[in-house]
Amino acid sequence: MPLPQTPTREGESTVNPRITTARRRVLGAFALITGLTVAAAGCASAEQSGGAGGADDEIVVGYSGYTLTNPYFAGLIQGLEEGADEYGFRLVQTNSNGDNNTQTSDIQNLVSQGVDYIIVSPADASAIVPAVEAAAESGVTMVGISDTIDSSAVTFTVAMDHVTIGEQSAQGIVDFLTEKYGEPRGNVVEMQGIAGSAAGSDRTEGFDNIISQYPDIEVVARADGGFDTDKTFQQMSTILQANPDIDAVMNANDSEAQGSTKAIEAVGLFKPVGDADHIFVTGNDAPAPAIADIRANRQDMTVASNPIELAKLVMKHIADIENGEDVTGFIEWPGLVITPANVDSDEVKEYGIWADEVK
Repeated sequence: MPLPQTPTREGESTVNPRITTARRRVLGAFALITGLTVAAAGCASAEQSGGAGGADDEIVVGYSGYTLTNPYFAGLIQGLEEGADEYGFRLVQTNSNGDNNTQTSDIQNLVSQGVDYIIVSPADASAIVPAVEAAAESGVTMVGISDTIDSSAVTFTVAMDHVTIGEQSAQGIVDFLTEKYGEPRGNVVEMQGIAGSAAGSDRTEGFDNIISQYPDIEVVARADGGFDTDKTFQQMSTILQANPDIDAVMNANDSEAQGSTKAIEAVGLFKPVGDADHIFVTGNDAPAPAIADIRANRQDMTVASNPIELAKLVMKHIADIENGEDVTGFIEWPGLVITPANVDSDEVKEYGIWADEVK
């Protein structure tokens, strides 16, 4: 897939990382000497090395992630690793397992190792701000990936527009209900993303932007699915006991879509796509289980990302900065709506089904 033309969004992060590699290393060392508290646990390089050290002219890039259980992040990490190989960077990875305190310590630990850049995928976009700003003050260039962090300390961010994702998902539901009833009406459930995550909040905002235009579409229940299949299954099972007559479910990602479909199946309400009694299910990200369910007429749509190529674009922009270019602000990664009708189309093949590429 060719790299997209992605202009930055005005009014967002404007910090210019005009600090030389040598200067960054001096500042990082100073932060360590002056007593920066770090946690060494949970940090391992992509090459299984013990630290970020290397040749003086080597560019070291840290990645602070918050999960490895979601398949989307397997694609993200693969893209970071491929990008590091392509541009000759050393990549150091951490995983906080969804814990904000651990992610804070991970970022501090990366600073102490003298990394030049830290790419952050935040569990909680607000909670992580102090650690991000402290790292930037020490001279490390901070980069957001897949989600936004509300701080000018972040030099640039590459992510999908999560509000747009929510709007696309909601529009799919509106179109389904209009076709089913001859007008936009019906009962809808929204399974939200992790509370506190910018992606979850923005997808809800986009969902509401569209659904609020149709007074005869009732959102009968909302719940935090945590971007997780099992949690969503439990939440949807409870919701279906009180609301068996639902028409559609908006899910914040495809892990949640899997949980919703399983819950619908468990109570005997599942009918395939195209059946008059089918419950519309939408998700986001397009991992392998979602693509399989779309092909099997079990799921109606997903707003696909391509985390492998998205992560490689992040690495390209780091290389651009090292070459003296000015890269700042929000850089939107384009998504693509995939349905049973287009899943095997040339358009989808050109965009890329990243789940088929994960090693």
